[in-house]
Amino acid sequence: MLLININISNDLWLYLTLFLVLSALIVISIKLLSQKKVKSSVSEAFLNELLEALGTFSNIEFVRLEQQRIQLNLVDTKLVHVSFFTSQNIPAFLSGKKMTILFKEHAKEIYQFLTSKGA
Repeated sequence: MLLININISNDLWLYLTLFLVLSALIVISIKLLSQKKVKSSVSEAFLNELLEALGTFSNIEFVRLEQQRIQLNLVDTKLVHVSFFTSQNIPAFLSGKKMTILFKEHAKEIYQFLTSKGA
């Protein structure tokens, strides 16, 4: 009878150790997956293409950043090259002289670029 109790005790320790090891692996993998990936910066070429698509700085009256959106007041909407936004898969909405562009990433960098150049 004593031998059976020892085997059960050994099995319990084995299961407990296995549970702890698996739990630690799960916690480590969740932490590694949840860490934010380092975002690459926006290329200067893309920023210049965006500026050209908007009709240069002289076409921009006002720039405002709201979350992942950049809102622009434009002088002349006819100068905007819509084909740039469709080719880059960037959602953009134009109503009157107000344009809203939705960026998934780098909205702050693009906003800083537009405001630093005097827009």
